[in-house]
Amino acid sequence: MSQALSRSLAPRSIALIGPVVEISATIEALRALGYAWQIWPVAEGGAAVAGVASVCSIAELPGAPDLAHVALRGEPLQAALSALAERGAGGAVCPYLDADALAAMDAPLPVFAGGLLSPVARLPFWPGGAAVAPARRGPALLLTDPERLGRLLDLRRGVPLSYAVPLGRDATAATGLLPLSAELLSDERVTALAVQADTLAAPADILDLGRVAQKHGKPVVFLSGQLGAGSAALLRRAGISYVTRSAALIEALWILHLVGPLPANALAAIVSGPGLAERAETLATAQGLRLAPLGKLQQEALARELPSARSPDNPLDVSGLAEASAGWLARIFAEMMIGEAVLTLAVIRNAGEAGWARAAEAAARARERVGMPLALLAPNRAEMTEARSLALLEAGVIPLAGLKPALEALRAAMDIGALVPGGGPLLMPRPGQGDMALTRGAAAAALLGLAVGGEGSQAPLQLRLSADPAFGYLVELSSAAGGLGSGLLPLSPRACRELAMHLGLGAEQAGALAGVLRAVQDHVAAAGGAVAGLEIALDLGDNGAACARSIELRAWTDAAQTRRRSPE
Repeated sequence: MSQALSRSLAPRSIALIGPVVEISATIEALRALGYAWQIWPVAEGGAAVAGVASVCSIAELPGAPDLAHVALRGEPLQAALSALAERGAGGAVCPYLDADALAAMDAPLPVFAGGLLSPVARLPFWPGGAAVAPARRGPALLLTDPERLGRLLDLRRGVPLSYAVPLGRDATAATGLLPLSAELLSDERVTALAVQADTLAAPADILDLGRVAQKHGKPVVFLSGQLGAGSAALLRRAGISYVTRSAALIEALWILHLVGPLPANALAAIVSGPGLAERAETLATAQGLRLAPLGKLQQEALARELPSARSPDNPLDVSGLAEASAGWLARIFAEMMIGEAVLTLAVIRNAGEAGWARAAEAAARARERVGMPLALLAPNRAEMTEARSLALLEAGVIPLAGLKPALEALRAAMDIGALVPGGGPLLMPRPGQGDMALTRGAAAAALLGLAVGGEGSQAPLQLRLSADPAFGYLVELSSAAGGLGSGLLPLSPRACRELAMHLGLGAEQAGALAGVLRAVQDHVAAAGGAVAGLEIALDLGDNGAACARSIELRAWTDAAQTRRRSPE
């Protein structure tokens, strides 16, 4: 189906089938967006439609259309799809078909249920959608809920989209996650891929998506408000990040389109507004973002520029100085950009037209001088208009709106930059249907090769292993100091080191933790999916020796019989 998808997403001929009134409106929409290739209406009697000659039936089309727009329902729709397949059409957009109905039919060609919007291919097929301008390149959207597109278009402030495509229910179907993702990621006009999905596809499909994205060197971010710890860990393993709100997705697309994934968790912030420094720091910390310390040379340079009562810091508060010249602001921006941070965020509130003009001029100067990523953010979304966003885009400055969604987007962009997709095939549970066996204490510790004890200066580290057929085995770790980490089995040596880093462990304790994780992993693998769960309170000790203060192992007792009955 790849060739059919390629034809559908970049059509050089479009057939239009349905009531003449709707066909006429669609032709006008194609003209308005600048579609320059073949348009073939199918109308009763062969009368001209919107000034374009028509044919009486699909069989009479002058050639096999790359794409068809079929504004029909029920049996006439099914008959038209069959006729288009016989004619050799690439695919069909069906505005009156939803994903559930598509899943119930045996579609003979790729079908886009609900619509297909592509500013780069000049395709306006999305009923009720806001008008979009043609674009040369930009992020692509895949949506399991096509109604979310209207919300995203309302929020986008001119972010240049390449495609918005509805997803079918089956990830492996012609218009499912994997084929569409592979087609879009291979398109040079696509800069990033966003997937809106309330639930994830099968683990193997998500991991395959990560491999395709890595092959093409393009970032992928999910929009989902219902991801649990296991689903989030699965996305991380695939090298994919996520956001929880539509507004955060738009801000993430601005970042990813302009500068791509950010390579480290190191942010610099400049704020202009009362109380913004404390709020920005609190919200950044809540997202797990690190405000990079200023270097000595930065501090000295900033001290020369700031009034004597202000001390250089990150966030840097320039409240009350908004009337300063664009040249002064440019020097402040540039000095903050020169340090450790991978992106500098300038938060501008209630600046007025003149203040925003100075900030935009200063940002363009600093960006040209330093070259590092720089974003201007309006906490009040209404201040970051589409015109202002597009002007900043032309200067290579990232336009962001809303402090909370912008910081969530920055976290997602930094996650993608830090994640390394890959690893062995996931270990998956294979439960039986009978009783659960519970093993505690020394007997459970012996199965993992652990010592049992209650002494040690190190506060216990809690390890919890849970099994879920949706993503496999999830390891969750928490320390008494508040550190958290999680991952899916099997864990690579790098993943073990990153978990230790998140928990704030030293080198010896990190080595001891890695040994425990290997023991758990080996036991789960040897049990062939019979392990149902595990909880350990660990002491890592000052010398890195691990022992269990308490341990509880749960397993399905009839998993062996289940495996023997399995055809595998």
